[in-house]
Amino acid sequence: MAVTFVTAWKKNDPKLEADVIALWRGMNVLPKGESTDKRVKQIAILAYDDDRLAGISSLEVQAIPQLRQKFAFVRELIHPDYRKNLIARTLVKHTREMIEAYALAHPEEAIAGLAAVFQTPHLGKRAIGLESGMGLIGYTDKHEQIRAGWFEHFMVPANLTPPSEFPELDIVE
Repeated sequence: MAVTFVTAWKKNDPKLEADVIALWRGMNVLPKGESTDKRVKQIAILAYDDDRLAGISSLEVQAIPQLRQKFAFVRELIHPDYRKNLIARTLVKHTREMIEAYALAHPEEAIAGLAAVFQTPHLGKRAIGLESGMGLIGYTDKHEQIRAGWFEHFMVPANLTPPSEFPELDIVE
């Protein structure tokens, strides 16, 4: 197995998008009634085993009110045939490197770091996120870990926006 990682972020590549949609539909993972149009534009890095899509990372930029900054929330999906192959760890590492470089090249977007809500059912109470550079910052109402990590280049502004001006964190299931 030779897994290759392909950057899909902001490429609008019809073939990559079609591969992702086919995997989502094949695994029946999209919430009922959700259109693929918006979510497919969030794909970041794809992991391929030859021509077979083995894993997907996607990103959605949103504010974390308690940190008063915008973070790129990563979401991953690994095909069941590849879940024991450490693809998720490598995928999140590549995703972090890519979005950090993007954030550095686009300072006007003010993306402060990478974040995630870990919804893995077998996770339990284990702390995770070392490969991603994220640390635990709290829990959702469903007791899922919320983790975030700052980008090395990001400087927190001296005049922070009051937390009341940030929208509530919209955790996407």
